[in-house]
Amino acid sequence: MTIIQPIAKLRRQAEKRNENMEGGMSWRVLDFLLYLLLVMAIVFAIRAVAFDPVRVDGTSMLDTLQENEIMFVDRLAYVCRMPQRGDIIICYYPEAYYEQVNKSYNSRVKRVAAVGGDTIETISGKVYVNGKKLDEPYLIDTRTGYQEIEKQVVPDGCVFVLGDNRAVSIDSRNEAVGPIPFCRIIGKVRGVIYPFDRIRKP
Repeated sequence: MTIIQPIAKLRRQAEKRNENMEGGMSWRVLDFLLYLLLVMAIVFAIRAVAFDPVRVDGTSMLDTLQENEIMFVDRLAYVCRMPQRGDIIICYYPEAYYEQVNKSYNSRVKRVAAVGGDTIETISGKVYVNGKKLDEPYLIDTRTGYQEIEKQVVPDGCVFVLGDNRAVSIDSRNEAVGPIPFCRIIGKVRGVIYPFDRIRKP
C-alpha cells in the first residue's frame, strides 16, 4: 500500500463530511424558515381571532382615552360572559346609522352604561340606571355637555353605550344609534399599549 491510497481515502471521507454538512445546513435553514412562517401564521391568527391593537380615532372618550393611542382589544372577552356596566368596548353601530349620516363604516369605542333589562334615563343632567345615579368617576363635568336620555328599558341582548366625553360623543343617545346588539360588539378594551409612556388599564 502506498501513502497515496490512505490520503485519497481520507480526502474522500472529508469530501463526504462536507457534503453532509452542506446538506445539513440547507435543511437547517429551511427548517428555520418554516418555523418562522408558522410563528407568523399563529400570530396573525391570534390577532384575527383573539386580540387586536386598535387606534383611538377622535376625542369622544376623553379623558379616559386620548386620540391616536393604541388600545389592546380582547375579542374573546364576551364569548363566555356578557358585557358589564362600565366596560369599554369596541363596536359597530347599526347599518342605518352609517347610511343616514354618510359616515365610513368603522368601529367605535364607547363605555357600557346599561345592559339588557336595565332602565336608563337622565335626571337633572345626571344618568340614572334602575333608579340609581350612575357612579361615573371617569366623567369630567366640563365634558358632560347636554346629555338627555328619555326614560327607556334597554332591550335584552343589547347594551346602552355612552362616550366619556359626552359633549361631543355620538352614542346610544342618538336615535340613529340606539342600544347596540351583542352581535355588533367586537371586543373589550383591556388597556392602552402605546405610547409606551402611557401604558395603562383604562
